[in-house]
Amino acid sequence: MNSYTKPLPRPDDTANAPHWNGAVSGELKFQRCTKCHRFRFPAAPICPHCRSRGSQWEAVSRLGIVESFCRFHKAYWPGFADELPYLVIQVLLDCGVRMYSNLVEVSDKEVRIGMFVEAVFIAVTPEVTLVKFQPADLPASDRARCNADEG
Repeated sequence: MNSYTKPLPRPDDTANAPHWNGAVSGELKFQRCTKCHRFRFPAAPICPHCRSRGSQWEAVSRLGIVESFCRFHKAYWPGFADELPYLVIQVLLDCGVRMYSNLVEVSDKEVRIGMFVEAVFIAVTPEVTLVKFQPADLPASDRARCNADEG
């Protein structure tokens, strides 16, 4: 039996399988509209920006910025009980996608809105690798962009 007790992506989520498979390979992948070229996550059959049905999956930059965070003092899932309080962050990635995740390699007291972060990949089961974030010590002028607005 698996000893990992926190919520995991559903194995039957075929729509987002390229994202999770990319994480296993150490790549951050998102669905991109072939008409307006915007990235989106989670995957959707129709672009929420231009209503096009065309899309493809692409690897993007791992870099982003913490837009918001919340400290949870209640374990809504039993697997988090030993980590109370725990932090959930909202990251705006360079490609324009927003993700919720956790920070690693930093204390909760060091987290700041505007903090540069980069995605890291943590295998939690033999089948599932989660995307988490760690601080990225990069000035804004040196940050890579994933060209979300190129046409």
